[in-house]
Amino acid sequence: MASYYEQVIRETLARIGRVGAADPRWIEGWLRLERGCLDALTADQFRQEIEIALECCAASTSTQNEELARSFGL
Repeated sequence: MASYYEQVIRETLARIGRVGAADPRWIEGWLRLERGCLDALTADQFRQEIEIALECCAASTSTQNEELARSFGL
């Protein structure tokens, strides 16, 4: 089952023209690794964090990204 944030991440990726750049679960994993709780982020902060998470995804292997996502139950 997808998390609430997975849909928000998908929408944000579409807005910034990065659809398909990385699995939204991976992005959420990186966000949670850094922030833990995502509720307090403004829309602009959330977008910035997604862009950073995309860089983290690109610097990691698919296996590493998948393991991170799974470690958060995603």
